[in-house]
Amino acid sequence: MTLQPLPHLFLASTSPRRRQILESLNIPFSLINPEVTEALAEAINIEEITMANSLLKARSGMGLVSKETDILIGSDTLVVLGQQVMGKPKGKQDAIKMLTQLSGNWHTVVTGIAFISKKYGEKKVCDVSKIKFKSLTIEQIADYADTKEPYDKAGSYAVQGLGSLLIEKLEGSYTNVMGFPVEKFLIELSLFTGIPLKKWFS
Repeated sequence: MTLQPLPHLFLASTSPRRRQILESLNIPFSLINPEVTEALAEAINIEEITMANSLLKARSGMGLVSKETDILIGSDTLVVLGQQVMGKPKGKQDAIKMLTQLSGNWHTVVTGIAFISKKYGEKKVCDVSKIKFKSLTIEQIADYADTKEPYDKAGSYAVQGLGSLLIEKLEGSYTNVMGFPVEKFLIELSLFTGIPLKKWFS
């Protein structure tokens, strides 16, 4: 009996963190640079926005895959404080403002993931984590803003770096806060394809 090859994955993302997380799983994949205009419509909720953007990114690579079983993966992460979406800071003062707002408060990180394949169809899901920041002093905020870390991160911090020192509590997936929830991805990949996870890691 000839073993069927696993579908090949294509990650439609420019995020180095998503690439690193997927590489850590040792599942072969290729990178695609998604050329899309992301949606941020106030008429839909945050979960729907992340899933819609994920689907846009995945669809942008459809012309670059050839096999029926190829799977395109798109992902989008938003940091939300109350009703405010916190993007990447425009500079030091913007980072200080965001970190001051986060200080002592709970906020939410939402990541959408979309799967597209000619064989398997389309699927979109999302994962949600909640984070509470410590009550930070002005000096702590200024010191962190003086590092390089906040400036390509939504919310102006990195949970996997010095930003971990700013966090008091984290509820949910740690990798979701990094920008790609591994647990949700693996479960949904198996459900999407019908291929047991053990075969992806054999």
